[in-house]
Amino acid sequence: MIHKEIQKTLESLDFSAYDAATYIALFQHGPCNAGPLIKETKLHRNIVYTSLDHLISRKLVAEKIVRGRKIFSAISPDNLRQEYGRKADLADRAAKELERIHQQDIQEISIHQGNEEYLDLLTGIIKQMPVGSTKYVLGTGGATFMDITMNPIGHKYHKVALSQKIKIKMLSYEHQKKALEKLVREIPIYQIRYLPSNIENPSGIHIYPEAKTVLNVIYSNEDSPVTAIRIKNPALVQGYLNLFNNLWKFGEE
Repeated sequence: MIHKEIQKTLESLDFSAYDAATYIALFQHGPCNAGPLIKETKLHRNIVYTSLDHLISRKLVAEKIVRGRKIFSAISPDNLRQEYGRKADLADRAAKELERIHQQDIQEISIHQGNEEYLDLLTGIIKQMPVGSTKYVLGTGGATFMDITMNPIGHKYHKVALSQKIKIKMLSYEHQKKALEKLVREIPIYQIRYLPSNIENPSGIHIYPEAKTVLNVIYSNEDSPVTAIRIKNPALVQGYLNLFNNLWKFGEE
């Protein structure tokens, strides 16, 4: 049983099943020719010799000639630690390089239309955000959008938002205040301020700083489904966030 556990561990460390079995057998027997290893592992002699070659190349097994015969011996397990120490260093170096490349943030754009796609998009972004993050909404849809889109998907959307403890700061318009007051009372994740109705826009901007994402949302009406243009661009996110924070100062509660 112990040998099986060791074998599983070695296989998780890039050993083939054959190499692992041969390596374990060599520790059991000590320095020996291939015969005892073949007998112990019950593997074909060619497989055992191939495994020994692999282990020698990894500097885990040493080979020497004694009276014309090849004798194999396992090198200290410290070599195994050293091998994976080097690999850990390489993995760390590769991860840092990948992070550096990722930080260059190639812009991504996608278009999502209809209630189901809109719901999947909203909840998908929220799930990417750290617990307790804040989402910002600049400009909200009116009663028609609420009836056509948010009422049908609202329960599922708010369930995910609540589970992530998301806070939503929203800039809306004066004439929508009455409709939104109910939402604020029922779902305590919103903080809303209102701008004059004469600057209302039929679309809105949703800002997700932690996800480096902005949504340009064209709100649904009787003739058109909701459409969201998702843009992943940190500079654009920061620009819209600056705009939101400046307008927030002028909004009224």
